[in-house]
Amino acid sequence: MNRTDRTIISNKLSAVSIRDFLLVTTVWKRSSFRIAARELGISPSGLSHQVRKVEEALGTTLFERSSQQVKATLEGEVLLSHIQDVLGVVGKLDLLAVKTSRHFGGHLKLGAISTIGAYVLPHVVNLFEANFPDVRIDLLEGKTEGVTQRLRGSEIDMMLSCRFADDADLETKPLFTECFDLIVNVAHPLAANTSINVQDLDASEFMTMADGEGYSEDTLPAAIHTTQHDYNACCTEIRGLSLETIGALVSTRGGASLVPSLASPRLSTFPNVKIVSISGRAPQRTIYASWRRSSPHQEAFHQLCHVLSEMQAVCDLPIAGASSL
Repeated sequence: MNRTDRTIISNKLSAVSIRDFLLVTTVWKRSSFRIAARELGISPSGLSHQVRKVEEALGTTLFERSSQQVKATLEGEVLLSHIQDVLGVVGKLDLLAVKTSRHFGGHLKLGAISTIGAYVLPHVVNLFEANFPDVRIDLLEGKTEGVTQRLRGSEIDMMLSCRFADDADLETKPLFTECFDLIVNVAHPLAANTSINVQDLDASEFMTMADGEGYSEDTLPAAIHTTQHDYNACCTEIRGLSLETIGALVSTRGGASLVPSLASPRLSTFPNVKIVSISGRAPQRTIYASWRRSSPHQEAFHQLCHVLSEMQAVCDLPIAGASSL
């Protein structure tokens, strides 16, 4: 915009408001000051005064006035058409302002890693819809690295994972912890138990979840740690598999694995498997929420984290570190 344009806008249109534009377009549409005034809730004389103010600002006569009707002049038709376009843009800005004033701008794209998705997301969505009913939520599921990359690339707004995102550009908050149960093939020696102590876990044919996908390493029994590094043993590391796949592997090839407690009811329906609860300091995982520090919705993200932390109680999850005797 050059200086001449700024001078014209400043000198000629500074006295005209959006409301004034609305008044003149209403007169145009109704072809009557009386009808337009009644619709707008002002007096006909007051409306006529406002219309003349707009005409003076624009430097042209918008209407031909007679006792029978009010008709736009040729110049007025052109200007009124542009004024209507301006009001249309203002209307869109108004809607946009309302939208951006809502939590997450009215739309949240949420990603979760595959070992969380099927079992945690339904509870997340229920809590989200109850607390943010005016916000649309889109869901994405994938491996840890892929979901993290999508978050950094602004393809999603928030990520749920089992790994603390050590990234200066990301804000990460712990939501809740979830203990693990043992899933065993019915032919496994441990299948005879309904509950076992964590120190009694047998590393034989034990499948462990890779770092970032599952439990905290410091809660694993020492025997399993040792077996993970014995390449002649039968311990298999699981990387990037869904919990459904883990259940299918135990069902078909035998052995045992650890699965999050929220997944246990579903996985217990697989053939040839049994879920065994773990007493003592059971293996556990922490569910984290991460989002970009550059997002303009920081307050909303913290509110959502507070809501999602209620999952510990909503899902009746054991408190981390508590002994189950």
